[in-house]
Amino acid sequence: MEESLLSRQQRKYEKAEKRVEKAEKRLEQARERLPKKRRLSIEKEVDSETGKIRRRLHFEQEIRPEYGKPSLPARAGGLVRTAAVMKLHSKIHESEQQNVSVEAAHKSELLAEQGAGRFLRWSRTRRRSQPYRALRHAERQAAKEKANLAWQTALRDHPELQKQHTLAKWMQKQQIKRKYAQAAHETKQAAQLTQNVLTSTGQIVRAAAQQIAARKSMLLIVAVLAMIVMFFSAGMTSCTAMLSGIQSSYISTAYMAIEEDICDADLYYTEMEVDLQLDINKTEESYPGYDEYRYNIGEISHNPYELLGYLSTKFNAFTFDEIRGEIEQLFSEQYTLTREAVTENREDDAGNPYEVSVLQTTLTVKPLFDVIGNYLAAGEESDRYGVYMQTLGNRQAFGNPFDLAWLGNVTSGYGYRVHPTTGEKDLHRGIDIAAAQGTEIRAIQDGFVTSAGDAGSYGLCVTIADDQVYESRYAHCSSLAVSAGQEVKRGDVIAAVGSTGESTGPHLHLEVLLNGEYLNPYFFVDTGDDGTGGGAIPGTPGGPEIPDYSGSPVGDGTFAAMLEEAEKYLGWPYVWGGSSPATSFDCSGFVCWVLNQSGAMSIERTTATGIYNRCTVIPKSEAQPGDLIFFTRTYSSPGPISHIGIYVGDGKFIHCGNVRPDRTEVEVDERRTEKGPTP
Repeated sequence: MEESLLSRQQRKYEKAEKRVEKAEKRLEQARERLPKKRRLSIEKEVDSETGKIRRRLHFEQEIRPEYGKPSLPARAGGLVRTAAVMKLHSKIHESEQQNVSVEAAHKSELLAEQGAGRFLRWSRTRRRSQPYRALRHAERQAAKEKANLAWQTALRDHPELQKQHTLAKWMQKQQIKRKYAQAAHETKQAAQLTQNVLTSTGQIVRAAAQQIAARKSMLLIVAVLAMIVMFFSAGMTSCTAMLSGIQSSYISTAYMAIEEDICDADLYYTEMEVDLQLDINKTEESYPGYDEYRYNIGEISHNPYELLGYLSTKFNAFTFDEIRGEIEQLFSEQYTLTREAVTENREDDAGNPYEVSVLQTTLTVKPLFDVIGNYLAAGEESDRYGVYMQTLGNRQAFGNPFDLAWLGNVTSGYGYRVHPTTGEKDLHRGIDIAAAQGTEIRAIQDGFVTSAGDAGSYGLCVTIADDQVYESRYAHCSSLAVSAGQEVKRGDVIAAVGSTGESTGPHLHLEVLLNGEYLNPYFFVDTGDDGTGGGAIPGTPGGPEIPDYSGSPVGDGTFAAMLEEAEKYLGWPYVWGGSSPATSFDCSGFVCWVLNQSGAMSIERTTATGIYNRCTVIPKSEAQPGDLIFFTRTYSSPGPISHIGIYVGDGKFIHCGNVRPDRTEVEVDERRTEKGPTP
């Protein structure tokens, strides 16, 4: 296999080498086709016998410069001809007013002459510039092929590059291209600079030639002025290259749509997801009359960075109206909801047969990344998408509210959701970030505290605004460190995490606004990480660490209490965001509830990553029933930790929600809160 890869790479290298040879040959041919002119020069020869210098006239061939607009003296003849023609037309115009037919014919003739003149001038200019345009095209093609050859050489000499992430390969390839482009640019600038310096110096020398004999110090002045011209030109070249690089880097890594359209795109996706969840929740109400209702419901969630990365890659500076249909198409491919009525024959305790009508509700979920992967072309498109996933859109105008990477601790994102207490559709205008009680909260912007105190359902709340129409709000705090009217700087401690107001546990509810309009903090607040999605996760993605043997349960009764509590909810439907029997559960809500009710651990409602961050990682050999196991990349989640369960031994676990067995080494049995096969 390795030899096959090497031979394939060698063939690619050889093809690239041949393309470079052809490109260089075409470039040389293009140079030879440039028009030339003869220039008379004086050639000096030294007589070897007498030592005297003899001069003789000599004709040299040089490249004729590309045609440009001629100077006024060069155009004098044409101007004279034009004046004569216009004089003739004026004579005709004097008499045409008395004859309509003559006037019409004259105007038609004048328009025809003007049109023909423009066409002839354009045609003549195109004909004159054709060799130079062909040369520029050949130069670009040669530079492109040389850059590709350098990349293929690197792959041939370093096979390990083939195993790198798509983003890393793309960045290295772009770096090689930039080096060649920079080298070509510097070569051209150097040639132009030399010509400019020689011209400028020549003008200075000629202007001062008459005074040099009287003032020899003028030689020094001439030299200094020439150096100033040279350094100024070189400095401008460097600055231009630097600014161009910065602009190119920003454009290639940042979402180009305006804030409103960025937020509306993800908001619309969350609304469709909530409508889908409510449809499932109301199954028994909408489809009455069945004896039993069964559910096999996949995870209803998406990674907002995947969605916006895809839309920005395909549509650049899109508007919401332009991409609405595309979002609906993605949603229809990610989620498939089916309901099937089944009649089962059973027997009662006395052996008498009877029929049971069952409604099976199934939601099949395809990871969003798998959906959009079908629409991204291999190469530049996939590479650009990878850059967006690395930079998270590069639009983070607000700072980090914590001294940690918080993305994996989000318990409720921006957008529509099923309200955790009412169970109704609710528009959540911020994000909830789970953190330990008392964790310091920092200002994410410079500005003045416009309010600080009790804000009803927000609990203890701080609001900061500046004169640049940016505003941020921090709710459910346990204590405040600032007061209204106080000036704060980005990074200052302003409050501490708490659970005041309408809150289900310690967390920060963060809102950000621009010109009074809410923004999605996912895209405009610094997450504190490198784009991998939420804190340091040891090891490689794949599956949970499951021991090769059953292990022994915890002997203090903790495991028995956890298992007893967990088994109460077997068969309950998966509900995204659910964290109690009143709402049913999602995976992390289920584990948090079991840990708290069984007394195994006191933990606030948080995500799977939030639980992971509070745990101690242990080796396989030490795992026991009752320990928590974590999954990565089981669906399209914002962070690496995507699922959690409670280990029960024999390679099995009890959990809420669906996992993908092809991505793990776990055997899923009947000990789960949903019924039916996992997808």
